[in-house]
Amino acid sequence: MEHSLVLFQNEKQIFFSDEHWLYPLFEVEQFLGERSISPNELFLRDKIAGKAAAALIVKLGIRNCFIELLSERAIPVFKKYGVNYSYQKLVDHIQCRTEDLITDKMTLEETYLFLRKRAGKVQGVSLKINSLSVDIAGKQILDNLELDLGRGEQLVVQGENGSGKTTLIRSILGLIPSINGSITIGEEVVGSSGWQKNRVQTGYLNQETIKNNFPITAAEVVAIGLSSQKLPETERAYRVELAMRKTGSFHLMSKLFHQLSGGEKQRVSLARCLCQNARLLLLDEPTSYLDEKGREELCELLVDLSKNEAPTMLLVSHDSNWTDRLKWQGKILKGGKLW
Repeated sequence: MEHSLVLFQNEKQIFFSDEHWLYPLFEVEQFLGERSISPNELFLRDKIAGKAAAALIVKLGIRNCFIELLSERAIPVFKKYGVNYSYQKLVDHIQCRTEDLITDKMTLEETYLFLRKRAGKVQGVSLKINSLSVDIAGKQILDNLELDLGRGEQLVVQGENGSGKTTLIRSILGLIPSINGSITIGEEVVGSSGWQKNRVQTGYLNQETIKNNFPITAAEVVAIGLSSQKLPETERAYRVELAMRKTGSFHLMSKLFHQLSGGEKQRVSLARCLCQNARLLLLDEPTSYLDEKGREELCELLVDLSKNEAPTMLLVSHDSNWTDRLKWQGKILKGGKLW
């Protein structure tokens, strides 16, 4: 086969790639995402495939493939999900570190997210906190707190009321000075001139406790995310619409923000974060004023964002019943430290 990967629809070649490793499959994902093509109509030819590639092929929905060099580790994946496969040569494994890092305990979704992060297909930035201590009114709230969150990772921080969860969020936002320690977002230390220029990369979703009747529409709220950018009106309108479609709030564009339900407000607020292209999302008790339906919808939306946009997300909450549904990694804030 001349190319690394070739994709056929009804025996007609519609896509090819000469990239290596898993990148051709991620290119296929983008290609299919821009078109209305049923995966059932597709046949994929690939030069080499192991367990990782098999998982991506399944995730793409492709059910028929031919692999020139196939790892035996890929076969259980294909069989589990009903993929029809054939091959030119079968080997017991492929010399690839990624194959060894994928465990049998990982679900298909966990494997997919792991591979996206390993391929750099995430929007998020890293968040690193070193020895952070914060005092408020003479009381120590955070005590040499440490946190290392990688690009595109999600974390839930739980703790009792008054444990310092909101203080942690506000410190990351640069709103509360520390007595020692540092916070680094991407390559910029919070408080530095570089951080000031890139503050827009951090989005914030609060508890929506403020009540007002200010006559601003949902679309205008979303457009606030673009306030620091000089854009043509057509580009501005496009970005607002795209962000609202991604969060399922497009139908709310012309409605007044103060008239929306709690769940609708959170969708619009998330759209604002996406509109500003936030790469780190900070969520402070986002379900405090939502009913059960609103909690469920927000959970589904956050899971969707973690898969598709893959920003880095830090959520603080005391509601373990709700956060357990996200299935994100978690830590407890207690005594000013994360455990």
